[in-house]
This record gives sequence, structure tokens and C-alpha cells, in this order.
Amino acid sequence: MNYLAHLVLSGKNEEVLYGNFIADTVKGKSYLTCSKNIQKGILLHRFIDHYTDTNPHYLAGKRRFYEKFPKMGGVINDILYDYLLWQYELKHKNIQLDKEIKRFYRVLDGFENKMPESIFFMYQYMKKDDWLTNYQYKHGIKKALNGIGKRIKYSDNLESCFDILESSIFDFEKEFEMFYDEIKEHTSSFYVN
Repeated sequence: MNYLAHLVLSGKNEEVLYGNFIADTVKGKSYLTCSKNIQKGILLHRFIDHYTDTNPHYLAGKRRFYEKFPKMGGVINDILYDYLLWQYELKHKNIQLDKEIKRFYRVLDGFENKMPESIFFMYQYMKKDDWLTNYQYKHGIKKALNGIGKRIKYSDNLESCFDILESSIFDFEKEFEMFYDEIKEHTSSFYVN
């Protein structure tokens, strides 16, 4: 899962949200030096990643990218899931993502002085270009994919994955909805209000 989905699944506790956000920069058991709720956010992030990587609905979508993008299927699917999350929430109106995104930025702004350097710099770009809001648009996802392609020097044009998405959109949407309903239920035990 990508940034937006991780943040949405963090619940309302600000430290849990922050821990989930920085989790990829926290290695091994070094999380044990953090507060209980930040630890909970880091463990939530790891749980989400593991659950996602082993979920049959997620894996079905990921496999569609293997032929054209053999090494990037997971990365592409993670980013597309943020787009599909936007479409899901626009359709079902369970939460107002635009308001939640403002809350995410406000909460993360409060932790900027504690952020690991690598994620601090990335967060500045995320906020400046409003990645989380732009994930609702195909052009926002394409920009994210092209940025990743450039950073890892991946020669193929990653934005062309939208041909695969559009040719199987109903399958992707159905798989996402099943996956999302399941993961919301499984992550609810991590919430601290």
C-alpha cells in the first residue's frame, strides 16, 4: 500500500499516524525506543505491508503487471491502490478524504522536527505538490509513477501501466473493494482513539 492508504488505515491517534508514516525508515527493533503509540503505528505499517503482500485480491492485480513490468508490479499496484481508494471513497462517501488529507498534513507537520531526515525531505515534496490529493487523478498517479521510474532509473515508461488498469478496471475495482473491506477490519485492533 502507498502513503494515502497507510494514513487512512491509521485511525485517529496522531502518534499512530506518525509512526505508520515513518515506519519504512525504522529498522528492526529500533522502534522500541519510541512511545507506545508510535510503536503501534510502526507495527501497524508492518502489518499492513505483510497483509497486503499476501492478500489474494491484491496479488491478482499485481500479477497483471508482471508481463510488461516484471520488477515493478508491486510498486505500481501500491500506487494504483491510492487511486482506487480515492475512487472508492468518492463512490461510497465513508470518509471525506479531502478533509482527512488536511488532517494528515496538519498532524505530520506537528512531527516534522522528529522526522528522520530522509522522510522529512520526501514529506516536503509530498506536501508542496499535494501528492495525497492528486492521487485521485490519473495525472497525479502518472506523475508519481514517472517520479519513481526516474529515481530508480527504470527505463520503461511506468505511466503506461494505465493501459493495463483501464483494460481491467472492473476487476481492479472489485479486488480493491474486497481487499479494502478486509484490511479495514483487520487493522481496527491497532486503533487508539
